Amino acid sequence: MFETLFEKYPFFRAIPAFLCMAVIFKLSSMTGDDLQDFPHIWDKLAHFCEYATLSGCIAMWWTRQEWSSKIWKPILIVTVLTLAYGCTDEFHQRYVEGRSCDAIDLVADTIGGFIGASVYALICKLLNKFDPLPSAVSSKENASESTDAES
Repeated sequence: MFETLFEKYPFFRAIPAFLCMAVIFKLSSMTGDDLQDFPHIWDKLAHFCEYATLSGCIAMWWTRQEWSSKIWKPILIVTVLTLAYGCTDEFHQRYVEGRSCDAIDLVADTIGGFIGASVYALICKLLNKFDPLPSAVSSKENASESTDAES
């Protein structure tokens, strides 16, 4: 269903990523006083989860067909895009009262981005195995037909 919708209206693929970026920006705008009850270790987990979600949303920019070939390439691109947004987020936090730019936050962002993209790639691989793309099905059928014709 979603694959058909995204094929018909490709710009819909970007909407979840931009909404996720807006939520991250809003959370980054919270002052240090707003976050004083938030333990430090949970901050890193929050960064990890936010950016894993963001990378999953960015990964939707590519079709399942594009995720089927050379899976490392989209994972790398999604991770780099997530890292780039993490850099802008940390830069933004420098100017928020009671917040600072933290390299460890950026590491958590990057790891979250990589894990999120990898999970998305795994999901696409499983979907392609149990619900093959039409082009993959037709090529398998053609191969079996040619084998039957040779017999």
